[in-house]
Amino acid sequence: MTDDAQATVAGLRDWFSAERMRRYEESALDPIALYVWNTRMSKAYFEDIAHVEVMLRNFISVRLASDCGREDWFDQADYFGFDYEFRKAVERVKRRIRYAGHDITSDRVIAGLSLDSWRFLLVRKLEPTVWKALRDKANGGIPYYRSRRRKEFEAHVIQLLNMRNRCSHQEPLIQPDADAERGYLDSQWENLLWIARVIDPKAADWIRSQSRVPALRARRP
Repeated sequence: MTDDAQATVAGLRDWFSAERMRRYEESALDPIALYVWNTRMSKAYFEDIAHVEVMLRNFISVRLASDCGREDWFDQADYFGFDYEFRKAVERVKRRIRYAGHDITSDRVIAGLSLDSWRFLLVRKLEPTVWKALRDKANGGIPYYRSRRRKEFEAHVIQLLNMRNRCSHQEPLIQPDADAERGYLDSQWENLLWIARVIDPKAADWIRSQSRVPALRARRP
């Protein structure tokens, strides 16, 4: 590594802000190594979260399309009772598709909806329509989720969304002490696998087998 590629804590403070670096300086003898590790951990978790996010949207989309008999289920606000925020999110996605010069297709709209939008399909207000459609065996159901409790499922997705946001903004995953950090990272890992498992246990096993998270956690500075 050349001298130009070396960094100092003062340099990282200038580049990324003193406030962002403070926790790393308080938590390690080598704040730079810990900051780099945290960044890599964020990316590793983000990879696994991305798999689960795509699984979740496919799971929801297939069942809602089956329930209303239309691939453009996201436009069936009268049928499902979608609120203004979800309808607005769909319109934003359509505008982006048009701006990119593409035709609007169901696949493009579904792929363009954020995890936040999918999370809001799981709210209590939509339990009689959306959650009912997800549970319905005629649409594929949730065969690996025996309790089929909407509130519990929603809570897991909210936790996934919060972790996704932390990772995408490279917020600290480190915690004040080793036990707290271990518990926090374990809970995030178990949460994303829980969602994958209730959709399809084989997918959860595959995500676990491909994940970089365990190896990176073992290399914490």
